[in-house]
Amino acid sequence: MRDGLLTRYMEVGFPHLRQVSGLPEWLVPDVVETARNLGDQAILDFVKPLGLAESASAFLAQAPDPDSLPVEIWQEGIRRWPAIRQAVPVTMALLRACEKVDALERRGVAGINSASTVRGLATIACATFTPNGGKILDRLAGMLGGSPAEPAALLNLYVKALENGNGDTLASVEECILQNSAWAAWSERLLATGKSLKLTPRVIGVSPVSTGGLIQLLAAMIVEMTNADRIRNIGN
Repeated sequence: MRDGLLTRYMEVGFPHLRQVSGLPEWLVPDVVETARNLGDQAILDFVKPLGLAESASAFLAQAPDPDSLPVEIWQEGIRRWPAIRQAVPVTMALLRACEKVDALERRGVAGINSASTVRGLATIACATFTPNGGKILDRLAGMLGGSPAEPAALLNLYVKALENGNGDTLASVEECILQNSAWAAWSERLLATGKSLKLTPRVIGVSPVSTGGLIQLLAAMIVEMTNADRIRNIGN
């Protein structure tokens, strides 16, 4: 496998993923820069607990140069990915979940454990995009009272459990992840990888184009923050 080939595939392929999935340009703008920052081996080590490193290495060992592939090949391959329809709803739900968790932390809500919360949100968000993620998503959906076919809704339910202080549900989710050797190892690598990055990836671009979707999202965030402040003031 040529050094840097995986990173190059991500560089060339990500714009096609954006186009096919409908992911806005202003959302997760630093994916490619993060991949460059990590490098091929770190990325492979990161996904190794989920059994993805071996298949990725086998593909890259015989893969053509990514720049040589026609646009039609890229887009057709991405369209055949069963999880592609989840890219936008899960990403948007994860963004909203992170904003709500941040608001809860600022309010000093008890029981918000950063590592545990990151582990729960990341596992729910990523399980739908991995070949072996169905089993743990089924279990987590049962605990949260949702459907494994709707991971975006599961993220909302997880945050609702945080808001309601539902410690039993949160503890069950944490235990389920930690008892699964693959996802426990992956989540630990996620936390360690995040700390090791030389940059802090942005979820939203600094100067995004003002689209209808972005305006609605920002408006929803303002309403959520206003409501959070009002609830805090009433409590005081």
